[in-house]
Amino acid sequence: MWVRDSLLAAVLSLAAQVELVVLAEDIAPQLPLQVVAFAAMTGSLVLRRTRPLAAACAVAAGLALQTVLGDAPVLSGYVAVLIATYSVAQYARRRRDAVLGLVAIVAAVEVYPVVRPGVSVVDEIANVAIPVVVWVFARLARERLDRALAAERDATAARARAREEELAREAALAAERRRIAREMHDVVGHGVTLMLLHADAAQARLGRREPEATAALDVVLAAGRTALEDLHRLLRVLRETPGPDDGGPRGLADVDVLAGAAGAVVTREGEVRALPAAVEATAFRVVQESLTNAVKHAPGARTVVRLHYGEQDLTVEVDDDGPGTAAVPGAPGFGLAGMRERVALFDGRVSAGPRPGGAGWRTSAVLPVPAPQHVRT
Repeated sequence: MWVRDSLLAAVLSLAAQVELVVLAEDIAPQLPLQVVAFAAMTGSLVLRRTRPLAAACAVAAGLALQTVLGDAPVLSGYVAVLIATYSVAQYARRRRDAVLGLVAIVAAVEVYPVVRPGVSVVDEIANVAIPVVVWVFARLARERLDRALAAERDATAARARAREEELAREAALAAERRRIAREMHDVVGHGVTLMLLHADAAQARLGRREPEATAALDVVLAAGRTALEDLHRLLRVLRETPGPDDGGPRGLADVDVLAGAAGAVVTREGEVRALPAAVEATAFRVVQESLTNAVKHAPGARTVVRLHYGEQDLTVEVDDDGPGTAAVPGAPGFGLAGMRERVALFDGRVSAGPRPGGAGWRTSAVLPVPAPQHVRT
């Protein structure tokens, strides 16, 4: 930039001085001062981008000085005036500086009719209109460019925020999946342990009376112990970075304590019964996350937890009578995404939104469960 502007200033300065030499006979008495005036006008273009207001003021001062000294029709000087006018409009960071630069140049142009009476109104208007038109078009181009750059910056920032949110969402879902895997390990591990205990007891009872059954139970016990070792190995990997609530899976029996801590009321409907441990752990997490959201976004609101035991599903609903908003300003949460991830394991469904027919918020999850087995007596 410095090289280009220095080259421009040098070329115009040389051209101006050559023109002054050509006009030397006509402006002989004022030649030394004219040389200084035009040198100031053309040389100041070195600063036209780094210090546009200073360059415009220097050009205006040189123009006013050479006008006062006498008539010196040097084309290079007029080109310097137009370049300085364009530069102060294009490169001045503040509009005030751009306007001040234009005012300085117009004031210098207006020196001519003051020291040269008899200038026609048309010439005077043309002398002022040309730099004004150049300034207007250059400033419009600058402001259009500024708007385009601002829009690009906003778009880039929006893309960066979206990417950060997506990465945060992926991290939250990955953490939730690890937590689900840990809980499923506990549930499955407990089931496999019970299977091994019963198989061991059955083998002890059969003894040598049923060699084929005993051999089959040996296979079951060996496979079960291998599976249990693999589960323990997996658990060590999953718990390398334990989370804050890695206390093992909870069940629906723990919902009352959880709701009591949050000031909520729990109601149960239908045939209350023990459900598969994995289903109960998922239902507990749904209630936990829903109550956390209620306390965060609707503090002081009345909250009700409803557990409806259907024949083939369990419905979990958490209602509050707060303002009915899902979020507050700040970092986005991923609780609902985590709930969906859990419930999707059981082919269930989750919904969250304002309560129908009134204020408040409702989070609902439906988990398919096996039908209750009635034992005949």
